[in-house]
Amino acid sequence: MKSIDLIEVKTKNVVLSVLPNLNSEDLSDSSNLFGIGLDSVNAMTLVLKLQNTFGIKFVASDINAENFQSVASIVKLINEKQG
Repeated sequence: MKSIDLIEVKTKNVVLSVLPNLNSEDLSDSSNLFGIGLDSVNAMTLVLKLQNTFGIKFVASDINAENFQSVASIVKLINEKQG
């Protein structure tokens, strides 16, 4: 499995853990996370869980609606952080 695929699988698992009312069939790479239940409170939980899962640290400028809008945008950000 390519590292980007592994990042995607792990990211989806973290998103699903933060949004327990969502099932994996309803979550695509391009799903708008804010449109399917992500709010400011669980977004911070998501940020913390992603940092712990991937051993990375987001800086304040990384944490914005654009970077956390979808699984695809989160995967792109994590891939850049792991660079």
